[in-house]
Amino acid sequence: MNSFLKSPLINPVKCESQSPSRPMLPTKPANILLPKVFLLLATLTGLTLLLGSLAWAQFPPDEKVLPKVYVLPQPLDRGSPARVILKNLPPEAQVTGQFDGKPIFFFKLDDAQIGLFGADIMLKAGAYPLTVSWSDSVQTEKKVLDVIVKEKSYGVRDIKVPQNQVDLSPEDLARTKKESQETSKALATKTPERLWSGQFIEPVEGRINSSFGRQTRLNGVLNARPHAGADYLVPEGTPVKAPAAGRVILTGNHFFAGNSIYIDHGQGLISMYFHLSAIEVEYGALVKRGQIIGKVGRTGRVTGAHLHYGIYINGARIDPPVFRHMIANLMGQ
Repeated sequence: MNSFLKSPLINPVKCESQSPSRPMLPTKPANILLPKVFLLLATLTGLTLLLGSLAWAQFPPDEKVLPKVYVLPQPLDRGSPARVILKNLPPEAQVTGQFDGKPIFFFKLDDAQIGLFGADIMLKAGAYPLTVSWSDSVQTEKKVLDVIVKEKSYGVRDIKVPQNQVDLSPEDLARTKKESQETSKALATKTPERLWSGQFIEPVEGRINSSFGRQTRLNGVLNARPHAGADYLVPEGTPVKAPAAGRVILTGNHFFAGNSIYIDHGQGLISMYFHLSAIEVEYGALVKRGQIIGKVGRTGRVTGAHLHYGIYINGARIDPPVFRHMIANLMGQ
């Protein structure tokens, strides 16, 4: 018995494992588990793709935000101001524009680029192209919009003045021609920078007795040129304030306008003040909003003391009260 157990041909452990009372379980081969692993991975991948597609459908990826360009108001009365607004432009974008053959200058306001322009009081009703271009380091884009200018009746006013202020002498004709050249040069000023900010204030507190745009029947004869400003009926000597910051680009005594001041507010925006009794600023001076620039008078061709206040945008003659309201709504301060 002892010699049998010690035999090198017999392994006691193997003999014990093969005992009928403890049967040996068969081992599963690895190639049976692999298909199930692959099936599990495929199922997880499918679920991931399905959930991803559902998420994309509910929250699609951000698309490129395109620039928006629009004009307010539209349509536009002749003699009225307007603005073109551009949004969703790259921060470094440079913007230029043109309307009625004149440039439009732009400035940043919040998240938009704003350009001011106007339909001159003599502009005929119709559709006029407004061109806007913007460029960055990558590309340049251009858009053309039709601005509808509509007719507006401003009425007629009757004025009586000395006849020698209607039928001018050769000397007066020569004088008015020279003065017209001076004022035309001033009105052609194009300062690229905007010199004003915030709202425009009224130059004087008073009633407008002759509004913008009226045609004038002068000594019974109708003048084809309409009134290009607003006349404020205030006492002689009333201080006149600058409605906004700017630079004085012309002062002088003119045949029709009397003592006059022209202020450049930048980007083609110019204001003017006629018939003054006194001028209290000098050519080239920088003025602040609310600063006294002169006093109301009755110089030039007038029927009484008042202030003639005018606004030009790139040469377009604009209704001053309408312009002031537009700036108030635009700036919101």
